[in-house]
Amino acid sequence: MSREQRAFKRLWSKPGAPMSLGCIGCPEKGICGGQTVDGGSFSCLDQCCGSPVTCQIVCPDAHIYADRIREVKGLALDTARGPLLPIDQLPPYVPMFFHGSALEKTVDTAIIAIPLYRFFDRNGDCRFEDLQSVREAFKLAPVTKIILSGVAQDREVEKWWKLEHLGRVKAIGNLRRLGIAMVTTPNFSLIVDRPRWDDLHSMRRIVLAYHELVSEGQPAALHVNGRAATDFERWGDYIAGHPEVTHIAYEFTTGTRNPDRMVQHASWLAGLSRASSRRLGLLLRGGSLVSGLLAEHFDVSFIDSSPFEKAQHRQVAVLDEQGQRRWDERPTTTGQPVDQLLEENIRVSKLWFASNMPKAKLAA
Repeated sequence: MSREQRAFKRLWSKPGAPMSLGCIGCPEKGICGGQTVDGGSFSCLDQCCGSPVTCQIVCPDAHIYADRIREVKGLALDTARGPLLPIDQLPPYVPMFFHGSALEKTVDTAIIAIPLYRFFDRNGDCRFEDLQSVREAFKLAPVTKIILSGVAQDREVEKWWKLEHLGRVKAIGNLRRLGIAMVTTPNFSLIVDRPRWDDLHSMRRIVLAYHELVSEGQPAALHVNGRAATDFERWGDYIAGHPEVTHIAYEFTTGTRNPDRMVQHASWLAGLSRASSRRLGLLLRGGSLVSGLLAEHFDVSFIDSSPFEKAQHRQVAVLDEQGQRRWDERPTTTGQPVDQLLEENIRVSKLWFASNMPKAKLAA
């Protein structure tokens, strides 16, 4: 582990660690929960950049702070209740596509995921004329249902917020017109080396994005991004008070990829199931190691981009003697489509996920 990685790890919220002294008088302690880390940090403001004029982070020392708080109307996780929308049962395994390049035939799968950010431009207008043009672009069968995943790099995720309210409403209307089965809300980032106000602002944006989606009649999964116990307690309170939340989403592809951290976040997620009077659906990106643990508490749907990405790089999935998925090189000739590779990758990956879920539980 590099020095930078060790420093980053020291900023992870650690249950049971003493609260930093600088948090005691903080006005946001109630919704933040206070900083509990292994390092010797006085407060989260130790992460302040010290450049208030140019700083773009949601930090009370930044000159833009008041404007950033005003744009989300405070930091509380509260909205009016939305409509309870009908949602079809989702399968345990959902392949993800990014485009239809190098494919010759339509792909025979009941449901796929596609990045949300492929579907709108900077004005909120749809990039596709109708559902048929979507099916042609991604080589989808007529019966294939579509989930749009809001998990992406920050530069992509922020495009949704930049549409502003009217632009987002326009974009949502277009998604409904296309008959999109579900959208997972954008995963606005919570980052350990920033003041906590930035996290609280991101969480507020997530809940506003979710409320806009369901209020406009678009089925959606609430992305419960968090990095401390209090974050998940707040999500639990929101879910308990909002029966329209039937599905949540989470990703284990970035800061939570560390196995120890993955287990901690899975434990926090499991707590959300106890906050709800109903069994929730959970759409996962990454986190196959804890999928078995989470399946005890949720109806898990695992969104997997590996079959598509590996097919594009001419690799095919195989199961080894332990039932784990591996990738073998499978070179193709120039211009040869990858339909067979993709089909095999999806077939093997479904078997891998189904057979390994019971074995994949890690002790929380």
